[in-house]
Amino acid sequence: MGNNRRMTLSALVALMLFLTLFVNLFASPSFFSFIGMSSADDNDSSWDNTTSLNVTIEHPEPRILWYDFQRCINYTGVTPPPADYYEWRSVRNQQIDVDNETWYRFVINISSDQGWDNIEWINISAWHDNGTDSDNNGSLNDPYGGYNRSIPQASNNLGANRNFFLYYENRTGSDTEPGDGNPFFNITYPINNSEITKGDFTEDFSTDPLGVAATQNHNLTFEFKPGYQFRYAAGDGSWDNDTITLDDWSPSGPGYSSTTSCWESFDDIWSWNFNITVENSGENWPNRRYKSWVNDEFGVYSYTEIVSAGWPVIQGRPGATFSTNSSSWFNSNSENISIRTRSNGNYSMKVNITDLRHHYNPAITLSNYTVYVRGGTRTKQINFSGPGDANRQFIFLYGSGAMNDGSVTSWETHEPNGTWKETGEAADDGLDATYHSHYDSNSYGSHNSQSHYIEYACAIPAGTQSGTYRRNLYYQLRTQTN
Repeated sequence: MGNNRRMTLSALVALMLFLTLFVNLFASPSFFSFIGMSSADDNDSSWDNTTSLNVTIEHPEPRILWYDFQRCINYTGVTPPPADYYEWRSVRNQQIDVDNETWYRFVINISSDQGWDNIEWINISAWHDNGTDSDNNGSLNDPYGGYNRSIPQASNNLGANRNFFLYYENRTGSDTEPGDGNPFFNITYPINNSEITKGDFTEDFSTDPLGVAATQNHNLTFEFKPGYQFRYAAGDGSWDNDTITLDDWSPSGPGYSSTTSCWESFDDIWSWNFNITVENSGENWPNRRYKSWVNDEFGVYSYTEIVSAGWPVIQGRPGATFSTNSSSWFNSNSENISIRTRSNGNYSMKVNITDLRHHYNPAITLSNYTVYVRGGTRTKQINFSGPGDANRQFIFLYGSGAMNDGSVTSWETHEPNGTWKETGEAADDGLDATYHSHYDSNSYGSHNSQSHYIEYACAIPAGTQSGTYRRNLYYQLRTQTN
């Protein structure tokens, strides 16, 4: 009985294995192929998209993405403004004020595809274009080194108030040229800190998503303050203000070249041109340095000021001529005077005085035609005219013009250096020459004849009533603005 049961169980297991094999064969495509119902395709194609071709393009040149020229609108003073706490406004292609208090700055955004250590210099030069844009960097190649020099004896040098040069030196260093890690900002000229005062600089780190793995981007600002005689520049009557945009890190504008990463916007004459040049060491591209630059402009309003004028005193007697030059024993305590002026363009100065009045009885007068004057660039004395004579109501001490109405016909050339002009450049009548503290007779470099102290004289008529006669002197300094 037991054997029969085991035989039956074995038969059932064998039947199940047979049925399982039959079902697998029937479901398999190879089974149908085997029985002639279908044939297999050739396996002759395969695809893979898990890899890619990478082409890395890096610019050998620095890439200037954006720049501006700005004025600090809510801070004035001697020390530079902390950039993070004051408001700055763009004045590119606009006229600026020169009051020796207002600070300005250049702003520039730079990407370097070889890392920031590849950047070596950022040079900022600016120059009054003198009516032409033919010069693109302020050099004007004369034999003595060009326009942008502060050596007064250099040929055709136009002085510190018509040019300046600032520079940034990157001292980050590289594997081959290690640095101290501290960038350096300084002024090359003018070196006396009179017409240009160097301020601070800032350097912010940023990212450039359009660059390569090694790309480093910096945003930099460079401050300076122009002095009183910083050269007047009215522009050509209409300022062409090219748009500068940085959209999704792609710079664009009428003056931008994507080929060179440079900006070119010289389109207004009688302006200040400025050039910002960024230079690298060609780290990944040996045996060559690369540069990119900005060329643009701004203007300057005129500035005119009589800073001080002395009080001339004449003491004498009737029937003779006496002056302020201490030549008479009457004038032992008197001397010629100096007048301090400021003008940032060509200029003229004239003086006017009417009849002098007796201090006690104003009805008693001393006619103005008895008063003589010389000084400035006028070396010979000349007297005023009386009220009935319209020929010499005004006497010019700088420049020249009509003496009846004071209209100007010729101007003194702008002064090249200093923050003021003295009438006492010549040491005469026993007086020392007077100059701005940074200059003397050998280094001032004026384009005009040497200026003299102002001497007043009076030809006192016989019989003139004794007493003190007084009248206000009216000086008018004008800056040429046409």
